[in-house]
Amino acid sequence: MIKFFITGTSSGIGKALAERALAEGHLVTGFSRRHVIEHPNYKHITIDLADLKAYHNIGFECHKNVEAIVLVNNAGTLGHVKPVAKLDPDRIDHSYRVNIMAPTVMSHLFLENLAQSSCQKVIINISSGAGSYPIKGWSTYCASKAAIDMFSEVLAVDHPEVRSYAISPGIVDTEMQGEIRRLAKSDFPDVDRFVEYKRKNELASADTVAAKLIKVIQNPEDFKEVRLSLRNVDL
Repeated sequence: MIKFFITGTSSGIGKALAERALAEGHLVTGFSRRHVIEHPNYKHITIDLADLKAYHNIGFECHKNVEAIVLVNNAGTLGHVKPVAKLDPDRIDHSYRVNIMAPTVMSHLFLENLAQSSCQKVIINISSGAGSYPIKGWSTYCASKAAIDMFSEVLAVDHPEVRSYAISPGIVDTEMQGEIRRLAKSDFPDVDRFVEYKRKNELASADTVAAKLIKVIQNPEDFKEVRLSLRNVDL
């Protein structure tokens, strides 16, 4: 049995991962603003991950009879999609708080609270190909995902006893994809490409992504690189 701590469990990948983990008999604690999952093995913590003060009461408890304890920093925001000159400073701040501050603080608390646990510990930071390639209008998203990639690399060096990953899930059928398709072409010239992904049914399902994440967690010896694309993981 695995104990999962997952951020962003109200929708998308986070919700799908929590539900699949619960269906497989694992324990899950979810962190998000909305509580949408009901299950006897699910515990919910309502939190605004952009609010640093909200972390003061978070604790990661150790569980008996679990083979691994896993933190999945999944919550993220596309942020303000505009050329840099037109960005709203408040939305810049919010993007970086959710996309990089939250995973950093959650990882710190996870490692600090579970320092005495002998269980295998795993930290998965959900990244994106946007962290490696510049996309017009996506400055805060691309920059924050590049930051999460490097944070994960440093995490692996700082704590070699912990399995650390920055995982890119690919293009997934989530609320964020819907948000992208609604963008104005003046702000995001490539919007039509993302509309076509949906029309041609080329988006991965959140449940498929969840299944691949669990495969990585359960087979760490097969996935030794910190940066990993789920497109290279077969079910």
